[in-house]
Amino acid sequence: MDKVGLRLEIDGSYAVLPGLIIICFGDIETHTSETHLIRCRKSLDIGKLERVNIIARQLASGAMDLEEANAALDAIKDEPPTWGMIPTLVAYTVSSAFVAPLFFNGSWTDCWVSAIFGLVVGCLTFISEKIPMFGNIFEMAVTIPIAIVTLAIYPYVCFAAVAMSAIVIALPGYSLTCAIMELSAKNLISGTVHLVYAVMYVLFLAFGIGYGCSIWRLAYPGIDIDPVESCQNSVSSWFIFLNLPLATIGLCTVYGASINQWLPMVLDSGVGYAVYFFVSKYAGANSVITPSVAAFALGLFGNIYSRVTKRLGFVPLMGGIIILVPGSLGVKGAIQLFDGSSDNMNGSSFVFQVLGVGLSLTLGLFLANLVVYPMGKKRSVFLGF
Repeated sequence: MDKVGLRLEIDGSYAVLPGLIIICFGDIETHTSETHLIRCRKSLDIGKLERVNIIARQLASGAMDLEEANAALDAIKDEPPTWGMIPTLVAYTVSSAFVAPLFFNGSWTDCWVSAIFGLVVGCLTFISEKIPMFGNIFEMAVTIPIAIVTLAIYPYVCFAAVAMSAIVIALPGYSLTCAIMELSAKNLISGTVHLVYAVMYVLFLAFGIGYGCSIWRLAYPGIDIDPVESCQNSVSSWFIFLNLPLATIGLCTVYGASINQWLPMVLDSGVGYAVYFFVSKYAGANSVITPSVAAFALGLFGNIYSRVTKRLGFVPLMGGIIILVPGSLGVKGAIQLFDGSSDNMNGSSFVFQVLGVGLSLTLGLFLANLVVYPMGKKRSVFLGF
């Protein structure tokens, strides 16, 4: 927006907050300003985002005039989302199904049970967009029944794999990483708002799962179940070659990625996951080194992709960030704050776990930006998207 403002000789400043964009135009001659508040949905449509970025670049370079840019933007705005309701529901189902064995060591039984829960979460997501009152309690209204039903079938499924996979779309890993990057770039107001939003969203999800666990313990006090214990009957590691692309395509489709964006997103997620997998063998999965090295690898791939193809580097980078989502680590720890167990001291460290992984991802992405800058010659403190 700054580049377009310079091209149009407009003195403006911009701030992007969750659900809100603040734009302020200044007039040097009259020493006045005009502020606009634009409410927007918090969801992403990566397909439309790349098309808008192309228009902005053409306008900034002078390849497109203002009237043509306005007409093109109006056409994109009036179009329906990249994917309709049915493909999006299928994407919710596929992503939840293959995330279970990929991220949480789930079994094939956990896979199809997670698929059912993912479909339910997708349906409720569309309902929450139509009914604002339901949207206010969406996180807890979804997670409480999931926790209760999963505990009811606990002998046959792994609780952590099924419950976490069902809400994987809602985990705020991307928003947390953006918050850390903005704070690192000294954008304190926007970064702080995004950080508080991400942490509170983790708490909402964890509270719902913990509340469901508490209800189960009241109904069956004699049955002791650890909701965060590791899954034992995991599928073979060779199925990563199947689960990773399908999970990435499902997650990216929910975020509005078009078909021609799937390949770079799958490749970048594969690079990040492969580095994470092998580095964790030596440094440990809980080490801050592991996610930072993986983030450096996927950031490097995204920047090289942007340099070579002259396309938006955010597209493959988003696929990798989804795979390295840090929100899942925080939810596992935060569940113990609300599930009625006595291990609350363990759960109280969840903030440090979330922030630690977020800082690690940010370090890796900034180092990748330092080695290979996505576009142009200006070394901005922000990533090139």
